[in-house]
Amino acid sequence: AAADAKRFPEQLKYVQPWKVRRVFWNTFNFGTTNTTSPNQLKIDVGSYNSLLGKGYGEIASESRSMHKSQGFGSAKTRGTAIEYFKILKGDSVKNDLFEGIDQSWKRLGIGKKIQEKILLCLNNYNALNPENSIVELIELYKLVQQINSMDSDILYWKELKLKEVENLIFACSGLWLEAFSAEFISVPGKELVITSQIITRNKSDVKLNKISFLKKTDTTTALLLKQNELYSFIHKETLSPLTLFSNPFWLNEFHEPGLYKVRDQWLVNKPEQERSSKVVFDLDISGQNFKVERTIVYKYVDPVKGEVYRPLELLPPATVNISESCFVFGDTTAKNIQFTIKANKANVTGKLEVKLSDGWKVDILKPDFIILNKGDEVIIEGILTPSIAATAGVIKATLLIEDVRYTKSIKRIEYDHIPYQFILNEAQSSLVRLDLKKAGTSIGYIPGPGDEIPGCLQQVGYTITVLTDDLLAKENLSKFDAIVTGVRAYNTNTRLPANYNRLMTYVEGGGNLIVQYNTNSRVGPMNADIGPYPFTISRERVTDEKAEVRILKPTHSILNYPNKITTKDFDNWIQERGIYFATGLNKNYETIFAMNDPNEKSNEGSLIVVKYGKGNFVYTGLAFFRELPLGVPGAYRLFVNLLSIPATK
Repeated sequence: AAADAKRFPEQLKYVQPWKVRRVFWNTFNFGTTNTTSPNQLKIDVGSYNSLLGKGYGEIASESRSMHKSQGFGSAKTRGTAIEYFKILKGDSVKNDLFEGIDQSWKRLGIGKKIQEKILLCLNNYNALNPENSIVELIELYKLVQQINSMDSDILYWKELKLKEVENLIFACSGLWLEAFSAEFISVPGKELVITSQIITRNKSDVKLNKISFLKKTDTTTALLLKQNELYSFIHKETLSPLTLFSNPFWLNEFHEPGLYKVRDQWLVNKPEQERSSKVVFDLDISGQNFKVERTIVYKYVDPVKGEVYRPLELLPPATVNISESCFVFGDTTAKNIQFTIKANKANVTGKLEVKLSDGWKVDILKPDFIILNKGDEVIIEGILTPSIAATAGVIKATLLIEDVRYTKSIKRIEYDHIPYQFILNEAQSSLVRLDLKKAGTSIGYIPGPGDEIPGCLQQVGYTITVLTDDLLAKENLSKFDAIVTGVRAYNTNTRLPANYNRLMTYVEGGGNLIVQYNTNSRVGPMNADIGPYPFTISRERVTDEKAEVRILKPTHSILNYPNKITTKDFDNWIQERGIYFATGLNKNYETIFAMNDPNEKSNEGSLIVVKYGKGNFVYTGLAFFRELPLGVPGAYRLFVNLLSIPATK
């Protein structure tokens, strides 16, 4: 398909079809499965790279250990490690995956002089005086520049290799350049203070000609750089009012779940949008001109981490976040709603405007606002009410500031192990009106990591008590109509297994205990008892959110009280049906549903239930943790039924 020009012709404005020479399967010997054989191609991937000072097994282990959220940390492997490859299609080979494929400059038919110059650079390189290679590298750079072809493949390599040689020249000269802003947030139409810095640390002939900022060029910066002397230039410039806000390009267009829309197709293969806020250094190195771009960033000193960089944010004058991403109503009782308005510049005056779908209304107590200081917030409160006829809908917030309407909310993502990020979305929330009946209102909740379900249950009228370790050990549990454990609670709460007997006594006395999914892997091995009878947590799952759900026990109370559950309650689920299903069930457990991904075997472990004493125990891998925060009606109805299983009298 990749080689077929008729498959996606609209993409051929930007790329060309390409056909692979051969396709391999990297076979394996893992656990009880061995797909390798002596006649397969063998490659030692455990070799040592003396330039890096590491073996490839060590590098691979470091890479795998960076997968923090999945617990993939692994020991570094050293020494021979044989991988096996079975050829599936294409040319046959004897010893090498790339056998018969010319990877040298000769493949372009123009590379003899370039290859000779590369060998000369390598032979003459002195690690103690890398600047001695600059002249030869510039000669190499000029040879690559002279490539003249209309062949897209050759032009691709020309552009790539020019950039690589350029970086080598900068490295050998000890050149360092950057541009940073005085503040990490700016607003189109406002002044931006930019500091540009340049230094060459080695003995090299580097001349700075000029610096081009956003719209202006400063030629007064021209000078010959002295070795190891840092030069700083401060520039002030007003951002164009038409400057685009910072945001991942694939989030700028409205999209359905799981499929993004990108207006500019040439962006599709890029990891992020190129930022318009750049500084260009025009300089000569040993007589060769280079124009070096640097994106304007923000940097500061953290007392613990030291020098920290983060992106410069170009934002609207203010953003507005709604207190919930989804408002769920089990009846027509009004709810409070809050709009948090954050100023991205000083002296923001405006008015909050709200639009709702038919059948809904909101009363805003005071829609006008004034924010004096950049970074400050105000909260505007309102009362949100559905009518009897209300169904699903949307509430949208708009800020009217200086006769311009702004509709963006902001979400920030800050963790130490990944780059700082943020996204701008439309300031809107879903509205859901459910036909929902409840039995009981008092829920004890043992939270898992990042757990949003307690808030979801509060929205439909439940009283939630978060059971800390201390409360779980001392509280009178019998007062709760049900107790729920959040996803991965047993993986992350080391004290939870110690309360196993208390929880089983609660169930035996007539309570409902609902345990949501836990993982069974190296990141969270399940050695603890969970239910009153044995079962195992598998890695089985159903990832197709539209997979057929087959009801096994249509008369069971879970499907009939207090809400009648049918297969229609599995309509419009998001992302998946469920994960980490139960298996190895004791004969006392009942299964309620069967489901499977296409072309896979049927699985009955998504929800298991058992009577124990007067009460009930449930383990479920169904993805309630995804569905409830997004307001999926059927998921709410089914979850409420789990909380309401009648006790045995």
